[in-house]
Amino acid sequence: MSQDIGFDVISDLNLTPNESSKFNWEGKATSLYCIVAGNISSDLKILMQTLIHLSRFYQGIFFIPGTLEYETATKISDRTSELITITSHIPKIGMLYQNIVIIDGVAIIGINGWNNTINDDLTVNNLMPVSARHEDINYLHAAIEKIQRHLDVRNIIVVSNAVPDPSLYFGEEPNITHTQSVLQIAIHSDTEHKIKHWVFGSYGKYVDTLSNYTTFIHNPYIRNTPYYAARIAVKS
Repeated sequence: MSQDIGFDVISDLNLTPNESSKFNWEGKATSLYCIVAGNISSDLKILMQTLIHLSRFYQGIFFIPGTLEYETATKISDRTSELITITSHIPKIGMLYQNIVIIDGVAIIGINGWNNTINDDLTVNNLMPVSARHEDINYLHAAIEKIQRHLDVRNIIVVSNAVPDPSLYFGEEPNITHTQSVLQIAIHSDTEHKIKHWVFGSYGKYVDTLSNYTTFIHNPYIRNTPYYAARIAVKS
C-alpha cells in the first residue's frame, strides 16, 4: 500500500558570517527528509556548519550546491570535488549534483542548472557556464528517461538550483533568461508523468504553482520575516 513521504524544502539562505550563528532550525522540521536547493553560503565553513546543524533534525538531507557555493571558486570542477568531500563527512547528507537518490519508490534527481550569474572565468569540467547548463539539461533528460523504465520508481522529484523556466519569475525575470536554454524542456522525457514536484532556487520570492501535472516550488529565506520549511508530500 502506497503512503506519503514528506520532504521539507528550503533554499537561498544566503548566510553571511554575521548571520550564520543566528540561523536556528530547532523545532521547525515537519518531515523526515529535507531538500536544500542550494545557495546556503559562499563561505564553505558556514555551509558545513549549517548542514551539520540541519542534520540534527532530519533522517536525510538532499543538497544541491548553488551558484553561491561556487562564488569564491577559481575552478568549478575543483570546487565540486571540495563540496563532495565536505558533504561526505557529514552524516545524513546526500549530494545531488548530477546524481539520483531513490527512497521508497520516490526518485530525487539533482542538477545545478547554472544560471549565468557567475564569473565567466570559471569553468565546469572545462566548459563555460552556458555549456555547463546544456550538460546539466542533457544529464536530466537521460536521468528522467532512465527512471521511466525503473518499475520500482513511481514518482520523481527534480531539484535544481536554477529556475527551470522564465515563467516562474512571474514577469520579473533577469535579462539573462533570454539567452538561456530552458531547463524545463527536460520534462518532455517524462513520458509516464512521474515528475510530481520540481524544487528550485535562485529567486527571491516563494513559489508554489501547478503546471500540467508538476508542482514547482521554491522556498527562499526572506530577510526580516519568519522562515519555515515548505512541505511537500509524495506518494511512495
